[in-house]
Amino acid sequence: MITDTPASGAGRAALADADFDRLDQLLAELGNDDAMIVEELDGFLAALACAPEPVTADDFLPVVFGLEDDDGGARRDTAAPAELAPELAAELAALVRRHAQAVAASLDAGSFAPVLAYDDQGAPDGSAWAVGFLRAVESAPDSWDAMLDEKEFGDALDAAEALAATLDDESGARAPSRREREALIDRMIADVGDIHEFFRPYRQAGTTPRAMRVETVRREQPKVGRNE
Repeated sequence: MITDTPASGAGRAALADADFDRLDQLLAELGNDDAMIVEELDGFLAALACAPEPVTADDFLPVVFGLEDDDGGARRDTAAPAELAPELAAELAALVRRHAQAVAASLDAGSFAPVLAYDDQGAPDGSAWAVGFLRAVESAPDSWDAMLDEKEFGDALDAAEALAATLDDESGARAPSRREREALIDRMIADVGDIHEFFRPYRQAGTTPRAMRVETVRREQPKVGRNE
């Protein structure tokens, strides 16, 4: 759950194509192989927005910029990427924060559409998006494991994991055809909608599945069906 206070006016508006081009340019100018690309960023923010754990820009910006410590945690001693001039670093951070707010708002409204990379033939990729989504999943294993333990949601990450695996050159797996990849993307994005609804009661209650287990000893909570 992304808890940054939305900016007002233009600072809250969804990114336009020119904004995404600028975001892509600034991320590339970091010159950091650990920094995210736009497609990966979009998936990462979508998972953060779904989960019940509260996160702010202070939590996710260092990860986006590739500024993590040796244990994979965000480096709190680094407020901005040193590779960019201060005004460019501030611009980059503002674009990422705007997009984070737009992703969260579109998921809440049921109108989310992913930002994907396309090849020269116009075919979507989706692999980096899946990698970004799964990176956020790994940051809150208790909540995501609780979801996967539910019978209806046990396969909710299968499509994302299948797409992420296509980037593993050592897997030896056959690359999916365009039709297979598009089907995986469609399933992955449909699953994101289901995941967002699964976690909605927890976000609204300001709690997590693990914390809610204690509460359910005293109070029954309705389950959310996957297709409801």
